Amino acid sequence: MIRLYDAHNHLQDDRLSAHWDDIIATARATGIARMVVNGSGVEDWTIVAGLARRYPDMVQPSFGVHPWYTMEQTSDWQRVLREFLEEFPTSGVGEIGLDRWKPDLRWEGQEEFFTTQLRIAAELNRPASIHCLKAWGPLLDALENTPAQRADFCSTATAAQLISSRAL
Repeated sequence: MIRLYDAHNHLQDDRLSAHWDDIIATARATGIARMVVNGSGVEDWTIVAGLARRYPDMVQPSFGVHPWYTMEQTSDWQRVLREFLEEFPTSGVGEIGLDRWKPDLRWEGQEEFFTTQLRIAAELNRPASIHCLKAWGPLLDALENTPAQRADFCSTATAAQLISSRAL
Protein backbone atom coordinates (compact mmCIF):
# COMPACT_ATOMS: atom_id res chain seq x y z
CA MET A 1 0.00 0.00 0.00
CA ILE A 2 1.23 3.49 -0.80
CA ARG A 3 1.91 5.52 2.33
CA LEU A 4 0.59 9.05 2.07
CA TYR A 5 1.21 12.19 4.10
CA ASP A 6 -1.62 14.71 4.52
CA ALA A 7 0.33 17.98 4.53
CA HIS A 8 -2.56 20.22 5.53
CA ASN A 9 -5.84 19.88 7.35
CA HIS A 10 -7.91 21.43 10.14
CA LEU A 11 -9.01 18.35 12.05
CA GLN A 12 -9.56 20.57 15.12
CA ASP A 13 -12.64 22.10 13.47
CA ASP A 14 -15.60 21.74 15.86
CA ARG A 15 -17.70 20.17 13.12
CA LEU A 16 -15.31 17.21 13.02
CA SER A 17 -14.77 16.58 16.74
CA ALA A 18 -17.46 13.90 17.05
CA HIS A 19 -15.79 11.99 14.19
CA TRP A 20 -12.09 12.15 15.12
CA ASP A 21 -11.71 8.43 15.87
CA ASP A 22 -13.46 7.47 12.62
CA ILE A 23 -11.41 9.97 10.60
CA ILE A 24 -8.15 8.68 12.05
CA ALA A 25 -9.18 5.04 11.51
CA THR A 26 -10.15 5.75 7.91
CA ALA A 27 -6.89 7.62 7.32
CA ARG A 28 -4.88 4.70 8.65
CA ALA A 29 -6.89 2.20 6.59
CA THR A 30 -6.32 4.15 3.39
CA GLY A 31 -2.56 4.47 3.82
CA ILE A 32 -2.19 7.91 5.36
CA ALA A 33 0.88 7.65 7.57
CA ARG A 34 0.79 11.13 9.14
CA MET A 35 -1.23 14.32 8.91
CA VAL A 36 -0.39 17.92 9.65
CA VAL A 37 -3.13 19.59 11.67
CA ASN A 38 -2.80 23.35 11.23
CA GLY A 39 -3.89 25.73 13.94
CA SER A 40 -5.59 29.02 13.06
CA GLY A 41 -4.97 31.04 16.22
CA VAL A 42 -4.47 30.94 19.97
CA GLU A 43 -8.09 29.84 20.46
CA ASP A 44 -7.58 26.44 18.76
CA TRP A 45 -3.96 25.60 19.59
CA THR A 46 -5.00 23.68 22.72
CA ILE A 47 -7.25 21.49 20.57
CA VAL A 48 -4.47 20.91 18.03
CA ALA A 49 -2.13 19.96 20.89
CA GLY A 50 -4.78 17.61 22.30
CA LEU A 51 -5.09 15.87 18.94
CA ALA A 52 -1.31 15.42 18.79
CA ARG A 53 -1.39 13.85 22.26
CA ARG A 54 -4.40 11.66 21.48
CA TYR A 55 -3.04 10.42 18.11
CA PRO A 56 0.74 10.81 18.45
CA ASP A 57 1.50 8.38 15.64
CA MET A 58 -0.76 10.25 13.20
CA VAL A 59 -1.05 13.94 14.08
CA GLN A 60 1.81 16.32 13.38
CA PRO A 61 0.75 19.60 15.02
CA SER A 62 1.35 23.01 13.52
CA PHE A 63 0.66 26.22 15.42
CA GLY A 64 0.15 29.61 13.81
CA VAL A 65 -2.13 32.57 13.26
CA HIS A 66 -4.11 32.33 10.01
CA PRO A 67 -4.53 35.70 8.25
CA TRP A 68 -8.31 35.50 8.70
CA TYR A 69 -7.86 35.61 12.48
CA THR A 70 -5.09 38.16 13.08
CA MET A 71 -7.49 40.72 14.54
CA GLU A 72 -8.79 38.23 17.13
CA GLN A 73 -5.44 37.44 18.77
CA THR A 74 -4.46 38.43 22.27
CA SER A 75 -1.44 40.64 22.89
CA ASP A 76 0.57 37.66 24.20
CA TRP A 77 0.03 35.45 21.13
CA GLN A 78 3.78 35.24 20.38
CA ARG A 79 4.60 33.99 23.87
CA VAL A 80 1.82 31.40 23.67
CA LEU A 81 2.97 30.32 20.20
CA ARG A 82 6.52 29.78 21.45
CA GLU A 83 5.21 27.74 24.40
CA PHE A 84 3.36 25.35 22.07
CA LEU A 85 6.34 25.12 19.72
CA GLU A 86 8.61 24.29 22.67
CA GLU A 87 6.22 21.64 23.96
CA PHE A 88 6.07 20.01 20.52
CA PRO A 89 9.64 20.14 19.18
CA THR A 90 8.73 18.65 15.80
CA SER A 91 5.71 20.90 15.22
CA GLY A 92 5.46 23.38 12.38
CA VAL A 93 4.39 27.00 12.24
CA GLY A 94 1.07 27.35 10.50
CA GLU A 95 -1.20 28.07 9.10
CA ILE A 96 0.20 31.52 8.44
CA GLY A 97 0.08 33.82 5.42
CA LEU A 98 -1.54 36.66 3.57
CA ASP A 99 -5.03 37.03 2.11
CA ARG A 100 -6.54 39.72 -0.11
CA TRP A 101 -9.34 37.50 -1.40
CA LYS A 102 -11.78 37.31 1.49
CA PRO A 103 -14.26 40.22 1.42
CA ASP A 104 -14.06 42.65 4.35
CA LEU A 105 -10.86 41.08 5.66
CA ARG A 106 -8.51 43.76 6.99
CA TRP A 107 -5.13 43.80 5.28
CA GLU A 108 -3.72 45.92 8.08
CA GLY A 109 -1.55 43.79 10.35
CA GLN A 110 -1.43 40.67 8.19
CA GLU A 111 2.11 41.29 6.95
CA GLU A 112 3.42 41.87 10.48
CA PHE A 113 1.84 38.64 11.76
CA PHE A 114 3.16 36.75 8.75
CA THR A 115 6.76 37.97 8.93
CA THR A 116 6.90 37.56 12.71
CA GLN A 117 5.83 33.94 12.37
CA LEU A 118 8.28 33.33 9.52
CA ARG A 119 11.08 34.62 11.72
CA ILE A 120 10.01 32.34 14.58
CA ALA A 121 9.91 29.36 12.19
CA ALA A 122 13.42 30.18 10.93
CA GLU A 123 14.78 30.75 14.43
CA LEU A 124 13.47 27.37 15.61
CA ASN A 125 14.18 25.62 12.28
CA ARG A 126 10.52 24.67 11.81
CA PRO A 127 8.57 24.28 8.60
CA ALA A 128 5.91 26.88 7.81
CA SER A 129 2.51 26.13 6.31
CA ILE A 130 1.64 29.18 4.22
CA HIS A 131 -1.78 30.38 3.07
CA CYS A 132 -1.91 32.86 0.21
CA LEU A 133 -4.88 34.18 -1.76
CA LYS A 134 -4.55 37.13 -4.13
CA ALA A 135 -1.48 38.38 -2.27
CA TRP A 136 1.38 36.74 -4.15
CA GLY A 137 3.44 39.90 -4.69
CA PRO A 138 3.50 40.86 -0.99
CA LEU A 139 4.00 37.23 -0.01
CA LEU A 140 7.01 36.80 -2.30
CA ASP A 141 8.44 40.11 -1.06
CA ALA A 142 8.07 38.90 2.53
CA LEU A 143 9.73 35.57 1.71
CA GLU A 144 12.65 37.36 0.03
CA ASN A 145 13.15 39.62 3.06
CA THR A 146 12.44 37.19 5.89
CA PRO A 147 14.41 34.03 6.55
CA ALA A 148 12.43 30.87 5.97
CA GLN A 149 13.83 27.38 6.13
CA ARG A 150 11.03 25.18 4.80
CA ALA A 151 7.47 25.83 3.69
CA ASP A 152 4.44 24.29 2.07
CA PHE A 153 1.68 26.34 0.45
CA CYS A 154 -2.08 26.18 0.78
CA SER A 155 -3.42 28.41 -1.96
CA THR A 156 -4.86 28.69 -5.37
CA ALA A 157 -2.57 30.27 -7.91
CA THR A 158 -1.23 29.63 -11.35
CA ALA A 159 2.25 30.33 -12.65
CA ALA A 160 0.79 33.29 -14.55
CA GLN A 161 -0.59 34.75 -11.31
CA LEU A 162 2.80 34.39 -9.65
CA ILE A 163 4.58 36.07 -12.54
CA SER A 164 2.05 38.86 -12.87
CA SER A 165 2.20 39.49 -9.12
CA ARG A 166 5.85 40.39 -9.48
CA ALA A 167 4.92 43.06 -12.02
CA LEU A 168 2.64 44.84 -9.55
